[in-house]
Amino acid sequence: MSSVDGRLLNSRWTEPFDGTPASTLLQVYAAIGRELGTDAWMFGKNTLRTAFPEKFRTESCAVTSDMPSVFIGERRSQRMFIVADPEADIYFTSSVLRDDNILVIVGRSATEEYLAHLRERRISYVIVSDATDLREGLETVGREFGIRSVSVQGGGILNGALLADGLADELSLVIYPGIDGLSGVPSIFEYMGGKTSNPASGQSLQLLSASQREHGIMWLRYKFHKNHFGNNFRL
Repeated sequence: MSSVDGRLLNSRWTEPFDGTPASTLLQVYAAIGRELGTDAWMFGKNTLRTAFPEKFRTESCAVTSDMPSVFIGERRSQRMFIVADPEADIYFTSSVLRDDNILVIVGRSATEEYLAHLRERRISYVIVSDATDLREGLETVGREFGIRSVSVQGGGILNGALLADGLADELSLVIYPGIDGLSGVPSIFEYMGGKTSNPASGQSLQLLSASQREHGIMWLRYKFHKNHFGNNFRL
C-alpha cells in the first residue's frame, strides 16, 4: 500500500478527507492481503523491526556444515509469515505475527545460540548458504514447506531486491487516497544499487484489474512479463 505519490511511510500520509481514521483504511489493506490467498506473506527486515525492535546478542560461533538445515516449529496457521534474516539477530518474542506462524531464512553465519533461540520459541527456520539470495531462500522454503506463493506486504528495499532478481510475478498495488510529498521518502521499489542500475530491465507490466474499495482506496493488479527471467514463485 502506498500514497498516491508512491510513498510507503503511512505515518506521513495526509488524513482521509471525511475524518475517517487512517487506521480504518489500513484495515482494508490488510483484508486485501488476505484475499490474495497466498501460502505465505513476507516483510522486509526493516519493516519487521517495528514488531520486534530488539536485537539478539550473541558471541558464539557460526553453525557447522553438518547442522540440520531445516527446523519445523509451530505451524497452526493456514498461511505462514516469512522473513529473511541474513544477520540472524531478530529477537523474537512470539512465534506468530498477526496470528500467522513465523518462518525465518538464515545463512550459514547464524550461530547455534541464535538457532536455539528460534527453537525455544517453536519458530521454523531454514539455513541456506546466503540469506541475502532471495531466490535460494524462497526455493528452499518452497521445497521444505510446500510454499508456492508469497505476498510481500512491506518494505521498498525487499520489493526492489525481488524486482532486480526477477522474482515478482504480480504487482498488487493498493493506493491510499492521501499524499506524502517529500523527496527521498521510501517508495514502492527501492533497489539498493548504483545510479546506472536498472532493476526493472527486461520486465513489463500488464494491467489485470482495477477496482475501487471502501473509503476511496484503489486496488490495481498487474502481471509481470519477463524477457529473460524465469521462476516458480508467484509474488
